[in-house]
Formats: sequence, structure tokens, C-alpha cells
Amino acid sequence: MDEREIEENFRVLNKKILELEKRVDAKLKENEKKIDEKTNKILSQETILILGLYLKIMDDIKKNLKIIRINIILLELLIIFLYIAVIILILKIF
Repeated sequence: MDEREIEENFRVLNKKILELEKRVDAKLKENEKKIDEKTNKILSQETILILGLYLKIMDDIKKNLKIIRINIILLELLIIFLYIAVIILILKIF
């Protein structure tokens, strides 16, 4: 092999290497795009899950607040009953 053949082979190899680099870059970009799509899909699913959990927690809080409200009303009624009982007892004594 003379020097020209070696240079020609070197150029051919360089072209093939550049083509392979372009293919690899294209494949990497394609894979990055797929990963981004999957990541976005997972994030949207997690967002829906978190929203569902938030709504469930808010519903549970609403139920608990209703129970607390009813208990406060019952306590107020008991206090009123006790005041009435004390007043009746005081009036009976005098």
C-alpha cells in the first residue's frame, strides 16, 4: 500500500466514523425524546394520584369537621341543660 491508498482508506474510515457518530447522535436524541415522553406520562399520573389523595383528605377533613360541629352543639345543649338544672335547684332551695 502506498501513501495515497492509506490516505484514501483513512478518509473513508473518517467518513464512516462521522456517519456512525451521526447515527448514534440521532439514536440518542430519539431515546431522550422517548425518555422525556415517559417521564411526562409518569409525572402526569403522579399528579393525578396526588390530586386524588388531596381530594380524599379534604373529604375526610370535611367529615371530621362535621362531627366536631355536632359534638360542639351537643356540648352547648348539655351546658344549657346544666344551667337550667342549677337554676331550678337554686329556686327550690329558696
